[in-house]
Amino acid sequence: MNKEEYIKQVKEKSGLSSQAKEFLLAQINKYYEAKNSHYVPNNNYKIGDDVRLKKGTLLHGTYKNIDGLKEILKDGLISSWFIDGRGSKYPSSVGVWNLKQDYLLKDYINYYSGGTVRYFNHMDSQKETEVIPFDKMDKFIANFISKKYLVWQMEQTKEARFMPSLVQDIVQIGIIFNADNKYVKDLLKGDVLNPQNVNDELVKDFVNENYYNQFIKDRINKDDFFTDRESAILFGIPANFIEGILVGRKYENDNKVLKEIKDLIPNVYICNLDGKVIIGNK
Repeated sequence: MNKEEYIKQVKEKSGLSSQAKEFLLAQINKYYEAKNSHYVPNNNYKIGDDVRLKKGTLLHGTYKNIDGLKEILKDGLISSWFIDGRGSKYPSSVGVWNLKQDYLLKDYINYYSGGTVRYFNHMDSQKETEVIPFDKMDKFIANFISKKYLVWQMEQTKEARFMPSLVQDIVQIGIIFNADNKYVKDLLKGDVLNPQNVNDELVKDFVNENYYNQFIKDRINKDDFFTDRESAILFGIPANFIEGILVGRKYENDNKVLKEIKDLIPNVYICNLDGKVIIGNK
C-alpha cells in the first residue's frame, strides 16, 4: 500500500480516539519522511570482522525468514494493524530490540541465547529476576543455591525466541537497523513501551484491550521478563535503515540463500551466530 492508503485506513479505523488518530497519522508522516530520505547506513565490514553494535541499534527477527525479509524490503517493517501479520499485545506497533549499551554481536547473542529466571519464596513478596547468558547456564544451580531462594522459574529470553539464536533454528533471519540518525530517533518518539513518549490515556487505543490494565503497570515496573531491552514503534520502520542481516546456522550453510539475500539487499553485511561477518557490505 502507499501513504494515502495507510492514512485512509487510520481515518476509517473504528475504536480510535481523535487524539490517537492524530498521533498515528503524525507517525506515518515521520515514516515517509524517513523513507524518502534515502538514508543508507555506512559500514565497511569485511569477511571475518567482528560486528560491533552501538547503543540504540534496533534488531528484529522474522519468523517468515527469507519471505519475511522480502516483504520488509518491499514495504518496510509495518505493524500488523496494516498488514496480514502475526497478532500481538500491541498490534499497532512493530517490536524491536533496542540495545541499551554497545555490544560485540557475539556477546549479545550469547547473552540472549540463555534464559530469564525469576527467584522467589512462596510467603515472601521479595523476588529477583536476571538473565543467565548461554555460556553461564551450566553454573545456574550453584548460583540459585547461593541466593537462598526456595523457588525459581525459568524460560527462554524473548530474543532467543524471536531472533536467530543458539537454542532454536526456526528463526533464520534477524534484521539489524541503524538507529544512529535523526529519522529513527524521531520514529522512536512513537514507542508505546515508553510512558514518557506515549502516556497512559493515549496508549490505550494502541494496546490489546484485554492486556491494557496489566500493560500500563508492567511498562513502568520493568524487569527481565517485561524488559527494558524492547521498543514497540507505532506504524513501522522503513527498510532503508537496514545495515546488516543476521542468519542462523541453516542459512549460514546455504550458499543459495546467502546469494539471494545479498542480491535482494546488496549494501548490507551478512553475519552469523558467532558475530562474524560472512559476507561484507561492499
